[in-house]
Amino acid sequence: MHRPSSPFVEHALVFACSAFCLFGPAALPAQQLAPKRTLTTGPAPGCGAARPGQTTVARRNNVEAQRLATTGQEALLVGDQAAARDAFARAAALNPGDERVAYDLARAHEELADASSAIREYCRYLTLTPGGSEAADVRGRLSRLVPRAEQQRAEDVAVAFRLGLALFDDGRFDAASRAFGDVVKNEPTAPEAFFNRGLAQAAAGRRSLALTDLEQYRAAAPTIDDRVQVGRAIEVLRRPVFNPSVALARSLLPGFGQLYTGRPVRGLLLFVATGAAAGMSFTKQTSEREIAYVDPNGVPAPYTERSTKRPYFVPAISAAAGVAVLGMIDAIRYARRSQRGASIVEVRAAGMQSMPGGSAVSLAPAIGINGGPGVLLRARF
Repeated sequence: MHRPSSPFVEHALVFACSAFCLFGPAALPAQQLAPKRTLTTGPAPGCGAARPGQTTVARRNNVEAQRLATTGQEALLVGDQAAARDAFARAAALNPGDERVAYDLARAHEELADASSAIREYCRYLTLTPGGSEAADVRGRLSRLVPRAEQQRAEDVAVAFRLGLALFDDGRFDAASRAFGDVVKNEPTAPEAFFNRGLAQAAAGRRSLALTDLEQYRAAAPTIDDRVQVGRAIEVLRRPVFNPSVALARSLLPGFGQLYTGRPVRGLLLFVATGAAAGMSFTKQTSEREIAYVDPNGVPAPYTERSTKRPYFVPAISAAAGVAVLGMIDAIRYARRSQRGASIVEVRAAGMQSMPGGSAVSLAPAIGINGGPGVLLRARF
């Protein structure tokens, strides 16, 4: 028997397909970042990190500074440490890029038992010339002058940073964020600790905390390119991310998965298309036929038999189910894409499965095995 097709069902399918074609999500590339492997600290335990530009101070050919340095040397020969210190201090002010003056001034402070001033000048010497001729001697003197607690703190910072990197590479992001947090606590001027903790927080799903750390790093980033790169990652973190499980649960009501994923227009179109297709299943068709009848008296008494059918029930329910399933797949796929596009971490988390590329969903009319119209749904993830 021929089953009539419904233009209304076909229009509902076209309406749904148009919704998915016109309002399809555009994949936004994520800004992938790798952790920093070097921690910016002072040149030796007890020395703070160099300020921007401090290591590029040029030596000046200042005659007065040279004269004062000579005066300081003469004062040392006669044992006048205070006069030598004053002369070297004035020479350092006039020529701050002269590492030799910094060394002599530090020695004068050390002779006068001014440990904090000596440490400051020895650190300045190492900042100006980490591999200078007196570098080994300076580091030896710093190891004696710097308090043991400060040296231990510097060692703990280095150990915590290396531990954080190892945990990060192993995919243990919660533990890595705690290790980098210890670095931040003990060395708050090291921007790499904020950067790496931000990546670990992002990989662990704590996007708001990751934003705070990356903003902190961007404010102290050493280069413009670094600031731009981190800025792009921050924009990625600010984009909404949706849970595929929640999208699946919401999609049990057609269109609500799209509302959850922030696409109300598509959700409304999907809801209308599903409702229209389902509504056609209740469409009735009444037919009449005249039946000849002769009563017992031999008198002809024909009568009309009326019958009611729902000819669109199967194709309409099939179309509604197909559109609903298509909407469910779309919501889940969109949620997964939002998560995949929101990752800023170059290292993949342990156990995290990547989504194969080229996923596609198609919906097309088809003829069933009984010859009736139907819907063919293809989905590839």
